Amino acid sequence: MTPRWLLPAFMLAATIAGCTGPGPASPTSLPAIPDVGSAPVDPAAIVIADEPWTFESKDGRLLRTPSYKVYTTVTKPQLVDRIPIFLERCLIHYTSALGELPSPPSPMETYLLATRPQWERQTQRIMGSDADVYLRIQRGGFASGGKAVLYDIGPRDTFAITAHEGWHQYTQRTFRSPLPVALEEGIATYMEGFRWSQQSADAPRFLPWANFERFEQLRRDTAAGRLVPLAVLQQSTPQEIIAENPDRALTYYAQVWALIHFLNEADEGKYAPALRSMLRDAAEGQLIPKVRAAHGGRAASALLTRRTGVDVIGLYTGHSADSLEESYRAFIDRVVRVGSRQRIAAGESPLGQ
Repeated sequence: MTPRWLLPAFMLAATIAGCTGPGPASPTSLPAIPDVGSAPVDPAAIVIADEPWTFESKDGRLLRTPSYKVYTTVTKPQLVDRIPIFLERCLIHYTSALGELPSPPSPMETYLLATRPQWERQTQRIMGSDADVYLRIQRGGFASGGKAVLYDIGPRDTFAITAHEGWHQYTQRTFRSPLPVALEEGIATYMEGFRWSQQSADAPRFLPWANFERFEQLRRDTAAGRLVPLAVLQQSTPQEIIAENPDRALTYYAQVWALIHFLNEADEGKYAPALRSMLRDAAEGQLIPKVRAAHGGRAASALLTRRTGVDVIGLYTGHSADSLEESYRAFIDRVVRVGSRQRIAAGESPLGQ
């Protein structure tokens, strides 16, 4: 039986974009980000089986890796040859970048279709009567029930959305308690930043700061005074914001991206242990019981069903969202200050300038 908290997770792919140029990881005083793209890649060790797969009348392939089953109709070598390696390296990043997290219980299914019409028909097959909400996605894909359904949206954006939706796919299959939506989406955006490794052209090097689109949106919103308070951000969902004003979706994703960096790096990593503890508890099924013990059954039920309604950040950091507001805004001001653009473009933390 599918847990009630496995709600659909998706994003507008218009909110992602790439940038150029390799760069080092975050400052060494912070928890290290594994450079999982530094070692040469042996494709034979990644793709353990390459089998024919037919999608309607189109010939496709089923690429089996240790952790994924990739069903694809894509024929572009640069995309189809890289996606198995990319997915496996994504999983290493998911399970190590923000603390040690468990591997999924079995291989996960990813569908990568060559065209949007193919993606629409596969979405209808998989989601049935619930397909309409997914078909409104303008460009990109989604993850639901531990399956990712994507299509080719370009040489860079396809990989960025794969990393984002792959996080949702991973937590849907692996976590026993849900994360609040703002944190779930924030970590998905955190996972988007990557470069292709100089040591191995087909392997990614994950650099969470290397996300120029999120940074630029954050910079514009800060200058225009459009940022929402942290307490409001924590209680909002992207679906609600899109319904009210589609243009605010970009602001939401930029702010939750900044939120994860804040929790991971602010005040020399002061809140990083709390973030790691929260993720570990979610994976092990202890987050909901902790909320119940601290705030009662109604709050736990709200988090379980709506994935909002509880100040989970306050529960784990010991500081309410309201009390963190000033620090969070000061952190954002540091991120977007003059000179940060070059560091973001290089994949470096702007806090070190």
